[in-house]
Amino acid sequence: GALVNENYNNAGSGTIYGSEISWKYTWSHGSLGVNYTYAQSKRRQPGQSEFPSAFDQTHNVNLLSTYRPMGWGERWTFTGRFRYVTGSPITPVTGGVFDADQDVYVPIRGAFFSDRKASFMQLDLRGEYKWIYDTWILAAYADIQNVLNQKNVESVDYSYDYSRREDVMGLGILPTIGLRGEF
Repeated sequence: GALVNENYNNAGSGTIYGSEISWKYTWSHGSLGVNYTYAQSKRRQPGQSEFPSAFDQTHNVNLLSTYRPMGWGERWTFTGRFRYVTGSPITPVTGGVFDADQDVYVPIRGAFFSDRKASFMQLDLRGEYKWIYDTWILAAYADIQNVLNQKNVESVDYSYDYSRREDVMGLGILPTIGLRGEF
């Protein structure tokens, strides 16, 4: 008989290891926190060598801050978050071959998950003012995501014949304003 690839098989295995370090400092008008995670996630499938899992992001750093200005009561809050994450694994396409029977180009793939997207970096800032009533709270906020207008890679795309690769970027700077009610 002929060898047929199985679509689903429980013969694979994986290994994950890592560590996380968190530090937080709090004072009367705010806080500052730092979180760092180091993690490695590897998979093994029958007939393949070990490879990183699809969601492996080796380094993840978060810096968080909250500040309530002195003398302004509990009504104003300013927050910030900075994130840095190493890119997820991808399988690169090294070229394409034209299939005349189907009239399409077929990709020639490199080693499985042997490349990575570019690292992700983002700075978010937020300011909020609260009106406090007896039974509810109304808050107005201004939120700016990706203040640095960092062009982060969301996915990878190729030309029709796989001769050129292009990174698909996420949103740039995104300012929003809004109202929020708490009951």
